[in-house]
Amino acid sequence: MSKYLFVLSMLLFTSLYLGAQETGSFEIEVSFNEADYDFDRTLYYYVPTDYDASQSYPLVVGFRGGPHSNAGQFRDQLTFMADSIGAIILCPENADHFWNNEGLTKQLFQYSVELTEDLYSIDPDFIYLTGLSYGGRHAVIVAMDTDNGDIPKLRGVIPFAAGSEADLQPNYDSIEDFAPACVCIGLSDSQNFIDVSNNLVDDITFYDGDAFLNAIPNVGHTVAFSNYAEEMMECIYYIESQTLISSSNDLDTNQSIKIYPNPSEQEITIEIDNEEMPSRVYLTMLNGELVKEIQNNVRTLSVTDLPQGTYMLTVEFETGVETRRVVVE
Repeated sequence: MSKYLFVLSMLLFTSLYLGAQETGSFEIEVSFNEADYDFDRTLYYYVPTDYDASQSYPLVVGFRGGPHSNAGQFRDQLTFMADSIGAIILCPENADHFWNNEGLTKQLFQYSVELTEDLYSIDPDFIYLTGLSYGGRHAVIVAMDTDNGDIPKLRGVIPFAAGSEADLQPNYDSIEDFAPACVCIGLSDSQNFIDVSNNLVDDITFYDGDAFLNAIPNVGHTVAFSNYAEEMMECIYYIESQTLISSSNDLDTNQSIKIYPNPSEQEITIEIDNEEMPSRVYLTMLNGELVKEIQNNVRTLSVTDLPQGTYMLTVEFETGVETRRVVVE
């Protein structure tokens, strides 16, 4: 467990301890007294007002972009996730960790999450990491675990308009450990950031990682736009869909589902290599909303009436469930 020195005196330690069950928006000052991380940091929190210590909560960690102090602003922009998924929000101040020291964001993530787990009831299987601009790049670095140390397990990573330089790309050798990534980019952003986002998705998928490019029209280099919450929730749905796929594919069954062509703009063929007749076949949006119910014996599906996007095809058997992603162009 990490050791921390709370700034100033025992009085501050006492106030922090008493504030362990504090809800709403607040921040704390912490000195991390670690061999690999000896920094004073401000941690910005939002805790649901109905917090109940007997329950476990998802944790959303956010890194703000730019080498200046604005993690509190990013915290405020993420508080909607307390209502949407019941999450606790943590935005550590990552100033002084840009460019030459950006690798230190991994230790900042590790120790600030450990501290949060001491103060609140966090579900370790539901830790999401996001970031804007260079904060998005920091999220990728943390998720990639480039210095081979331990970090808390990630449910998924959502870099938004991730900044980068060509000689600072993450090391993809450990791609099998990379959490599902929903890479967001505003299509009115500069071409450099658009290129970085596209290259990031291409690299992750080339190495058999799970990544989805969430390209958002009429948005520049910002998260201050009207449908930011909806775009972030689309990423959460994507991450959860990938977790569902992994769980389904790990089932000890003989089911094998193939879908082709995929992506498609006309029709897809569903090939089921199993003697068992499915009990149900259906198509949903990433948020689970039902789009089409398909007759059990039908093996082709027209998608010409569907908007472009990513959907989930679910095939249920008595012995298990398999889910596949369907992309409509």
